[in-house]
Amino acid sequence: MKSFYWNTIGEGKINVILLSGWGLHSKIWFFIIKKFQLFFKFYLIDLPGFGKNRMLHPMKIDCIIKILYYYMPKNSIWMGWSMGGLIASKFALSYPKETLAVISVASSPCFIEKKDWPGIKKDIAERFYLDLKKDYYKTINDFLNLQTINLNPYVQDLIILKKILFSEMKPSISFLKNGLEIISSIDLRSDIVFLKVPLLRIYGGLDNLVPKNIAKILDKKWPKTNSIIIKKAAHIPFVSHKKEFCFILWNFLNSF
Repeated sequence: MKSFYWNTIGEGKINVILLSGWGLHSKIWFFIIKKFQLFFKFYLIDLPGFGKNRMLHPMKIDCIIKILYYYMPKNSIWMGWSMGGLIASKFALSYPKETLAVISVASSPCFIEKKDWPGIKKDIAERFYLDLKKDYYKTINDFLNLQTINLNPYVQDLIILKKILFSEMKPSISFLKNGLEIISSIDLRSDIVFLKVPLLRIYGGLDNLVPKNIAKILDKKWPKTNSIIIKKAAHIPFVSHKKEFCFILWNFLNSF
């Protein structure tokens, strides 16, 4: 697929592949890139339908993973936020020998609430999709404000980030719907405990999309992995709590 686009930034020897969440593109990682580009080599991926890959057709998660396997360097660390964490986990399950480690940020092996499993109510996910469909920029703007509320020191950073994010054209409705289908249908709870690569899970203590109780559940089933909760963060800890997040990330990446 010659039209698949990604951007490479950084000078380090360790490859870190960045996957964004539903409805947003790779520029959401702006501050992380700025902080660490002298130490690591980042591959910024716009998932099909978003950002520079806006013109690609909607794809099922297995097809996305095959494309990433074909184009991305092997033996890399995969860091995914929200839906991107789900894709990174699925990639590592599919290609464990080609994956150095996974960093899952505000993500879950199953996003939708189930019996004995905390998550998003399906109607809330569908309502978010309808809001994106009706007014994409307002919905994303409100979402970013909600996730960084009461963080006065970072108001200027948020303004900068919004300008960067809104510099790209909005995704088409078909791609937003495709993201909803991935969020609503993928359930890796049975598979994820068999993941053979190192995994760091980072959660926001105030996240109402990926509740912190998920960390406790997975810690019991999956004691060999490492989970960290940033207590006052919500769904975008690498924006709202950059200092804490970067400290955690630095320690993990430097263990390789």
